[in-house]
Amino acid sequence: MAAATTAGREGRRTPVDRILDLGIYVALVVLFIYFATASPYFLTQRNLLNVGAAVAVTGVLAAGMTVALIAGQLDLTVGANVALVSVVVALVVQSAGLATPIGVLAGLAVGAVIGLLNSVLVVRIGINSIIATLAFSIALRGFALILTNGQVKPLTNVALQNFVTDRVIGVPVSVWILVVVYALCWIVMANTRAGWHIYGVGGNASAASRSGIHIRRVYTGVFMVTGILAAIGGVITAGNAGSGGPNYAVGAEFDVLTAVLLGGIGLSGGSGKIQRTLAGVLVIGILNNGLTLLSVNTYYQQLARGGVFVLAVILGAVAERRRAR
Repeated sequence: MAAATTAGREGRRTPVDRILDLGIYVALVVLFIYFATASPYFLTQRNLLNVGAAVAVTGVLAAGMTVALIAGQLDLTVGANVALVSVVVALVVQSAGLATPIGVLAGLAVGAVIGLLNSVLVVRIGINSIIATLAFSIALRGFALILTNGQVKPLTNVALQNFVTDRVIGVPVSVWILVVVYALCWIVMANTRAGWHIYGVGGNASAASRSGIHIRRVYTGVFMVTGILAAIGGVITAGNAGSGGPNYAVGAEFDVLTAVLLGGIGLSGGSGKIQRTLAGVLVIGILNNGLTLLSVNTYYQQLARGGVFVLAVILGAVAERRRAR
């Protein structure tokens, strides 16, 4: 039934729908061409790799947010998760000279626990995901501040820094992590039963339940995914900065939501493609990099980012309205 409904919707797609679908890719190409002609430094290998490294954390977080939104949920703890994980990694590495892999595993475990606690608040207690994760994010940052007394904690071992900033075939490891995350998400969402269940629950939870899908299990899995991917972002952040900080990734949720909404991922759930989110992430990265290369005043850069976010919200609303027809 779901397949037939989807096919019917695809058959009723109008030229406007197709333009909206291609818009993010057109924007990506236009920005790329503009900054390539406006700055002689944009197309250099070093700069393009810098763009990839700069969006690695946002991209990983956006992948998790995409999965959550397709399921009809929202996780606003991702920025605080990044900060707390970076702090945990730094503190564990500092503690009795423990090896870096132990610190990384501890950070990933913290991310998984955060995802599990989010699922308890939303799935078991029944709190709206926006309210639950927003409140929990404040608590997580407070916990990170308590652990560090508000101070940045340096990594006493450079192994993580060397790993994250190292290059494989000339490409930073952080960019490879981004590629692997999106490849895995695409495989799961497009080619596995788990992915179909996520789409089904996000599209119509009641119908999905009647068809035998365990809705609570899907939601729990989704929050675990966002928690673990945010933890990976925290590990990359700690490696790039060489430290853990309670105020890292402040406002990261807005960049993530901008990328996801630009990619056409609806807030109502049940639709969206992970590759479109990646295109949204690259649009943000190229815009930020290009404005910096052109020495645009930081105030105007902030205005541009805000404008892109508003545009993303508008495009998301338009896409939602057309899908509801």
